[in-house]
Amino acid sequence: MLFRSALAAAAAEKAARIAVDVLIAEPSAAGDWLPGDSLEALAVSPFPRNVESPGTSIRPDIAAAQAAVSKAQADLRLQHAMRVPDPTVSLQYEREQPDKPNTVGIAISLPLPLWNRNSGNIAAAKTALDSARNAEAKIRAQAAADITAARVAFEEASTRLERYRSQIRPKSEQVRKTVAFAYEKGGASLLDLLSAERNDNDIRIASATAAADTAVAAANLKAALSADPSKPSP
Repeated sequence: MLFRSALAAAAAEKAARIAVDVLIAEPSAAGDWLPGDSLEALAVSPFPRNVESPGTSIRPDIAAAQAAVSKAQADLRLQHAMRVPDPTVSLQYEREQPDKPNTVGIAISLPLPLWNRNSGNIAAAKTALDSARNAEAKIRAQAAADITAARVAFEEASTRLERYRSQIRPKSEQVRKTVAFAYEKGGASLLDLLSAERNDNDIRIASATAAADTAVAAANLKAALSADPSKPSP
């Protein structure tokens, strides 16, 4: 039973490495590589617990929302500037021969916007700016929710992993050793030994699963903390 479980675990590991090769477009996709980081090293907090939003990188969704707000603000400023039309300056030179003098003329044309103050375009630009700000606020709220959910998931997984490391696995190992010693001295049956080894193997698998869950939760938390949603754009 334990041998079959080990073979199944090895096959699953090989399939996972092949899946990574396919994901990164490796031509061979044979899975003939070993990870550089151990699961124990990955299953740690990505940042100190007192750091709310480390780093200076910005999530792509928040960056896009900020860019949309900046564009809307620039468009509104442009529409305000277009309330007064630009003046038109013209220069004229006439050469008359043979007995008349040459003439030079300068003309400046400035339309007076008495009835058209570009109010329609300004109102549309204000609406677009309000919409962009609302979209940014929604995205920031979603980012805050992502951070909260990622923190909860990481805390649960890391707490479960720590319990396996500090309590369950040591006790399971001690029970297995005790039963093995009793079996060697004739105080336990083979069935007792196999049962203790199977239970210890199940505990080890559950501990590895908790470590994998913690590593995934740590990666999700790091991604969620790549921007601080509490800082509004200018």
